[in-house]
Amino acid sequence: MASLRLLSFFIYLLSWVAVAFGAIWSALPTRHTAPAHHHLPGTLLQLAGVLVITMFLPDGPLRPGPLELSLALILAPAGAAIYLATVAAGRRGGLVTSGPFAWVRHPMYLGFLLLLAATAALAAAGWRSVPAIALYLAGSELRLAHEESALAGTAYSAYRTRTRWRYLPGLR
Repeated sequence: MASLRLLSFFIYLLSWVAVAFGAIWSALPTRHTAPAHHHLPGTLLQLAGVLVITMFLPDGPLRPGPLELSLALILAPAGAAIYLATVAAGRRGGLVTSGPFAWVRHPMYLGFLLLLAATAALAAAGWRSVPAIALYLAGSELRLAHEESALAGTAYSAYRTRTRWRYLPGLR
């Protein structure tokens, strides 16, 4: 159990380090600049999802069980990998339809959802996972509506028809 705990926390932290490097990489200039599609209310709801988990942590050490540790061990690197693949694909510029964008139209939201779920698992958040994920999804829906309206056009419409799912397989 101790080795699973150590491995899970190490991989979780390593995943966030990879995301941090990806964020720096995405901020580096490219020949193609993507327009910013910020939506403050959506972003604040997404952050509130994280706060629901982290602000109400119990005192003392975290005590995730083997199931939670195993979930974090899978979800955190998967989320980081999706995030990094999204950054790499997005640096090409233009309407990106390959890589993770071939599966879902907004893979970065999926990557962060997986990281949020890994955080909930390691924090043994229990019932706090439900409102946290609900807030994150509500914020994502607001941001996606804003982004997709800004991206409206013939090329995006064709891509949207080919790639049915926004960020969660099964969710149009």
